[in-house]
Amino acid sequence: MREIEFRGKLKNTDKWSYGNLQTRKDGTAIITPDETVLGTYGQVDPETVGQYTGLKDKNEVKIYENDIVEITRKCVFQTGIVIFKDGCFFIKSKETLLPLYEAIINFELKVISSK
Repeated sequence: MREIEFRGKLKNTDKWSYGNLQTRKDGTAIITPDETVLGTYGQVDPETVGQYTGLKDKNEVKIYENDIVEITRKCVFQTGIVIFKDGCFFIKSKETLLPLYEAIINFELKVISSK
């Protein structure tokens, strides 16, 4: 069973909020932590909301939708953004649309920034 978690930047701050996502009819996005997630909660910028993919990078950092990741292949470094499309998570780069799960198995991934 996959852990369901969202994150978003709190309005007018650079702080992330982690937990359950609530979207109101007016487009307001609110993240409320569940009992296992500590941290602040409240209204977040909808543009920053991303879902946890259920996977972690080479440093055990959780990978979220909209994260910028570095893909290391033999002598090749490539970056891409994690997106959700057609019910799956992918890494979108200039050249490819790579399934995230396949990238985790075959390459080394590192989260380098969060959008």
